Amino acid sequence: MQRLILIVLGALALALGLQAAGAADGQAVYQQKCAACHAVGVAGAPKLGDKAAWAPRIAQGKEALVKSVINGKGAMPPRAGMGASDAEAEAAVGYMIGQAQ
Repeated sequence: MQRLILIVLGALALALGLQAAGAADGQAVYQQKCAACHAVGVAGAPKLGDKAAWAPRIAQGKEALVKSVINGKGAMPPRAGMGASDAEAEAAVGYMIGQAQ
């Protein structure tokens, strides 16, 4: 019985660890939910890595950028139109900021 409990707890810990890792992977979220617009600058979206375009946005702070993703801004619909969770929005914004610094 103890062995079964350990196996179940181990599987649960592994599953939770994989979910946390997936939610924190900003590059993967960017590729899945953001690249369609930010790779080519659709409707004025700042392109990934464009330091000049990102500088004034970065100056607003990460929290403001995450809020823009969640609520929508300009042509970008709420949650990037792709149902991005709060954690995904934060991870993707962090990745995109990192690429522009």
